[in-house]
Amino acid sequence: MKNRFRKLQSDTWAIIGVVVGAVGGWSVVVVTVMLALHSATNARIDAQGARIDMLHDTMRNEHTLILESIAGVAQRVSYIEGHLGIGRVADPEPAVPP
Repeated sequence: MKNRFRKLQSDTWAIIGVVVGAVGGWSVVVVTVMLALHSATNARIDAQGARIDMLHDTMRNEHTLILESIAGVAQRVSYIEGHLGIGRVADPEPAVPP
């Protein structure tokens, strides 16, 4: 039984070797392509994350600028009201508790 594989002709062994080599070669190619695609996908995901962080920072800065602008307008209105002698009138009706 242990000589069973040795009885195959050398041509058969050559064909088996070529087939195994071809399958092994294609396996290396497929794995290489998969790793390259994986790396490219990770790079795109990291770049998208950086863009999202940048947009978040930009939105936060714009929000701060808007609030500062509104505060400036309120300060000017208060100054003009004070200059014209227009005081803010307290609400004549007291707030009703909920």
